[in-house]
Amino acid sequence: MVWQVEAAQEAGSIRITYDLEWLHQVMLASANSMVPFTRFSMGANLGTRSYPRSYSPGFVLGRGKPLDTSSKGGGRQPLSNEGGMYALLSLFEEGCAGLAVPLSDIAVLSKRAVCQAVLAGFVQKGKSFHVEGGTRLTMERGPGWQIHGYPMLCILGNEAQAFPSKLNNQGQWRIIQCVFGARLTRALRARGIGIEVVSREGFGSVFPTLADIPNGIRLDPGLLPPAAGAEAIIEALDFTGEFITAMHKVMPKVVPSKVPPVIKLITSLEGYGDDQLAALDRLMSALHALTNNTPKATAANYAELIGNFNGSGVACSWAFENNQVSYTLAGVLPRVQGPKKKRKPEPDDSGYGSESEYEDDDSDLLPSRKPTKGDGDAPVEVNDRLVLKKASLVSGMAALRSATMFGMLYSNWLFSSKGGAKLDSQGEPLPIQSWAPYFELDHDELYASLDSKVGTRVLVFDGAPNPINIDNKPFVSARELGAIIIDTTNNTTLERAEYLAFFQGFLATSKTSRAGGLLILVESASKHPTGGDLVHGIMRVCGTPLSVQTFFDGLLKHQLKLKSKEGKTARELNVLSSVETNFRRMMLEHRLLMRNLDLFNTGIDFDRPNLKLPGSLSLGSPLVVTQPPSQDVVVPVRPRVHDFPLLSPHNLGKVKRRVLAEPSPRVIDLPRKKKSQVSGSQESGSPRDGEKEAEDLESKRKEYEALGHFSDPSELPKLDDEGTYYEEDDIYCLQRYYLQGHPHVAVLPGISRVQWREMNRSAYSTAVHGAITTATTIIIQPLHRHRNHWALLYITLGAPNLLGRRKAKLLYIDPLSPDDVPVEDLQLLNLPFPGIEAESCTVRYQDDRDGNEALAQDSCGAWAVQLAVYLVEHDGALPAPPDNPRTAAMDLRQDHMTVIEEAKAMDLPQAPVDRSRHVGAPSPMLRRSNSVGNLSGVSRSNPLSTKKPYHEL
Repeated sequence: MVWQVEAAQEAGSIRITYDLEWLHQVMLASANSMVPFTRFSMGANLGTRSYPRSYSPGFVLGRGKPLDTSSKGGGRQPLSNEGGMYALLSLFEEGCAGLAVPLSDIAVLSKRAVCQAVLAGFVQKGKSFHVEGGTRLTMERGPGWQIHGYPMLCILGNEAQAFPSKLNNQGQWRIIQCVFGARLTRALRARGIGIEVVSREGFGSVFPTLADIPNGIRLDPGLLPPAAGAEAIIEALDFTGEFITAMHKVMPKVVPSKVPPVIKLITSLEGYGDDQLAALDRLMSALHALTNNTPKATAANYAELIGNFNGSGVACSWAFENNQVSYTLAGVLPRVQGPKKKRKPEPDDSGYGSESEYEDDDSDLLPSRKPTKGDGDAPVEVNDRLVLKKASLVSGMAALRSATMFGMLYSNWLFSSKGGAKLDSQGEPLPIQSWAPYFELDHDELYASLDSKVGTRVLVFDGAPNPINIDNKPFVSARELGAIIIDTTNNTTLERAEYLAFFQGFLATSKTSRAGGLLILVESASKHPTGGDLVHGIMRVCGTPLSVQTFFDGLLKHQLKLKSKEGKTARELNVLSSVETNFRRMMLEHRLLMRNLDLFNTGIDFDRPNLKLPGSLSLGSPLVVTQPPSQDVVVPVRPRVHDFPLLSPHNLGKVKRRVLAEPSPRVIDLPRKKKSQVSGSQESGSPRDGEKEAEDLESKRKEYEALGHFSDPSELPKLDDEGTYYEEDDIYCLQRYYLQGHPHVAVLPGISRVQWREMNRSAYSTAVHGAITTATTIIIQPLHRHRNHWALLYITLGAPNLLGRRKAKLLYIDPLSPDDVPVEDLQLLNLPFPGIEAESCTVRYQDDRDGNEALAQDSCGAWAVQLAVYLVEHDGALPAPPDNPRTAAMDLRQDHMTVIEEAKAMDLPQAPVDRSRHVGAPSPMLRRSNSVGNLSGVSRSNPLSTKKPYHEL
């Protein structure tokens, strides 16, 4: 199978390649997912399907309200196909690896390109329908700011006629949907760019899908190549127009007493129940059979079949023919700059989402026997002025309706005496403002349900709306709004970032605190590339730190505790389950969906409120930010610190750059006293030598007795015993054990400060460390500090330049005291690694005494192992700190105890026999090859020996 997406940001282009075998596997995995479709002749064999977000389990919004089980209510069917979901996500994983932009962005851009090509080539041949979608809305029709193209093609009815009629026409348009789908399938197969068009109510995917909308149908083109895909769609549209004309002869002008089959068919297709969807699937099968068996069938033949259809399904199956599809979208990506924000420390758990609202930027610590929390999307902060934080709900409609209701309630609070903002001169709230919202939102109904409407100054609009929701009425938005809710389901990351920057100037500013208006970006997973198989929704809440904290802690927590009329809490009904959260995490890790971090990698300057974007219009008065009345409440804007991470963009806000100056000349290559000759008896190891080693070990035991205890070296260490220290050999063996599948990683024994101060240019050479070769790209080095504590050096090596030098980068991690960085000692790394760049981790991972700093800390060794393994497996990205460090450390200890015996039985790494793979010391004259250095004074055993030495602490 072939599946590969490449995004060249420098050229601004995207290249998509897949074959139909891969597409077929995606369709099979999707067919029985959370949003199933049964009419799929190429392998699906399913029972009935249900319209998603309906009937079970329901949704609740407000205290004492009854369960809303309608489609607009936001509930969802329970997830029952976990295996299929894993299979579906695995199909996307490899081809999306390393994408600079999420696949959801690429899908939106690709689908728009298809729609734009259709609109450019389609010539209207009748008055029965017209086509819209894909293109930006002209400013004359818009609200005064840029509205982006809907990424789907809408076929909309024009005027009242016999077929389709304007009223009660869902069944008629579903007939048109089936005919169009059958003919489009034929056109795609003829061009070798598709398999089969399926009916999948409300959701799209990477393959073409159809759904009905009021007075029309909607086509999600999937990842069709724009040129060939548009040709196929236009061919199907032309045939559909002929079919509608032919149907005028079939439709009775007056319905006789004996209802004809066509009227029965229309009636059977109206609605979203299982029976109606099953009837739709049976009709689709009959039309596929006609198309397949009679290639030259005319529009009149199709109309005849419809006029006499008895409601029975017909067996049909298209013959599978594989082909490769490849196309390029040129000039669709912006040039991306580095993010201009820093990570916001996560406060206490708000209890929102799956177990935790404050979700981590990376996967939880591994290995762990406990399920991870959150989906991996952390809050972000821009210069202490703008915070963005997300919440996950069960569906897009749940998120949109919740955001609208909660936005109104927040606005109520903001314009109260407690919130501190002032109403306009009339002292009256504005009616809820809206522009082209989703037709099922019913925002006016939500507004009417408020107990108090004072201070409800809210704007709701769609950033890329379905054309059916757009009217041509003039629109002027007010300023000083308490909340702005934007449906960004069909927007790209860049478009969302533009809205975030632009609408800061529309929000109210509190006069008594730093709280102010909020911007809430809502998106539904229903349009993501896997086709809504997880029907979840997202609210990204943006504002000042106090505004966001007030929303989550003062409003959202309370709302989650409210119970419906039936006694179920909003938390039970509205948030993701742990299984759903896990799948969402996988989609984020596989780069299918946008993360909060992506918004700040778009090149948008969020330090400029009221940003004037290309194509935007001035809305009346100049864009002015309301300033606080006194200097006491001004939010200070700190100078930007350009601490962009060296190793991974995911480390933004978790690291601090360190400058490692060249070490003092007196340290470089100092002459050393010649060591006395060792006698043969001493070399072979005399009894006295063994006694001295025992005395040294015993003295160390007494020295650290007050702080903890060591294991007996003759027995396996009891690592799972809290209070037991990890010795150097424990750390070394465990790190090698967990990283043995990474041949490019050199794991080195721990080193003391005395040994470290003997650093010279050969410190990291093969002669000293057999694990280091020319293939080494990562070096793991524990560093012993402060009597009985371990820190970690994580060094990466780039490709050799023309002089053979490899650029080195260091990440220094102290799991207990991140601010304690031995810069003077680390400067010595300039000897083996001239010009090394360095950063230190600012995150504290270790706390074995639940905040009691007076008690001993003993899990630094466990964290040294865990962090080294995590960094290697996550391309240098740091994990988020655990919710409970003490519990996390104990979990690590238990996991390490299960493998320590096997780890200690491993042989030491050996230097390659092929000396061309050896690494030497860098030359002071910068003439060398493949050098990465070494610690000459660190070697305490023959590196070529297979016997494991005892490493002193």
